[in-house]
Amino acid sequence: MRVSAALLMAAALLGGCTTMPSSGPTATQVEGRLNMGNVVVRDITPALVSGMELPPNVATASASLGDAPPAWDGIAVGDTISISIFEMGYGLFTPGGSTPDALTGPVAPRASGRNLPPIIVSESGIIDLPYIGSLRVNGVTPAGLTQEIERRLRGKSQFAQALVTLERGNARSIILSGDVKQPGRLLLTASGERLLDAVALAGGPSGRSADTILRISRDGVTRDYRLDALRPDDAANVRLGAGDRIELVRSVRTFTVLGAAKTVSEIAFDSDRLTLIEAISRSGGPTDDKADPTGVFIFRYEPGPDGDVPVIYRLNLLEPQSYFAAQRFAMREKDVMLIANARSNQLGKFIQMLNGLTSPVVTMDVLGL
Repeated sequence: MRVSAALLMAAALLGGCTTMPSSGPTATQVEGRLNMGNVVVRDITPALVSGMELPPNVATASASLGDAPPAWDGIAVGDTISISIFEMGYGLFTPGGSTPDALTGPVAPRASGRNLPPIIVSESGIIDLPYIGSLRVNGVTPAGLTQEIERRLRGKSQFAQALVTLERGNARSIILSGDVKQPGRLLLTASGERLLDAVALAGGPSGRSADTILRISRDGVTRDYRLDALRPDDAANVRLGAGDRIELVRSVRTFTVLGAAKTVSEIAFDSDRLTLIEAISRSGGPTDDKADPTGVFIFRYEPGPDGDVPVIYRLNLLEPQSYFAAQRFAMREKDVMLIANARSNQLGKFIQMLNGLTSPVVTMDVLGL
């Protein structure tokens, strides 16, 4: 009677075996439901990944803004001009006068110099100098301004030379903001700073480069790049121009691992390129006693002619060629990786459940052991 009752109980349990608690479906259960929708299934093989190259260094669909014009050495609004005038002989700033006196006789020639007060270039781009008058300086180089000052001093000084130095204002600056260590204004120089140069001069991102989007805006146009994907020789590493705005935005890319994996969690990318074999490794791989190595699935949406299409990629870890293919299969943000449960795992759970309801001896009787 005891065995008969156990057999009836076992039959009932076996009838509900498909609804036993589980960390995920088996490979058969996944594949058996694929005909219920427009899901595309593709086996991950070397032939498949040969047409699926890893993402380019700059992982973005947007084009480059292009280089800004080379930095002009001319004077701009907001710059501060310092002018020094040096004279030899009779001049404007010579002590005792600039010309011979009728009573005392000629003044001995001597050298002298005078520093004029610093001048900030206003919106008009015009400055006023004593003995010279008004000068338009906006766009003029320091060397050109020096020559013009010396030209206008001829006839007023015996031998005058000018020295013009320039302190740049904000007209040639860019703004850095967001998730950067030293946000603020950065003055551009004639060396032609580029996008990565500006980020480096600002101390770099506050977080990981793999979790950072670099956003550059110029003249109403904005482009986004993954910071860790940008290389010095990329076309996107543009030469910066006055008024450019750079923002570093924190954006963590992740994929999700489910099923019979050692680590079921949401895992962050730690580089601009992550392959399937690396993703499996980061999850700890399939569990030895629960997982089906023939059923590693990647769920994602792929662009199609009529919109996004759900696609399932299937990997069989019992096939040696699969390991080569997995080295070339690129993971994407928001991918879902499912490691299927082994079918034999259901029997093990059933035995554990039966042991909990009866005794190991009865279980062995039921299973004919």
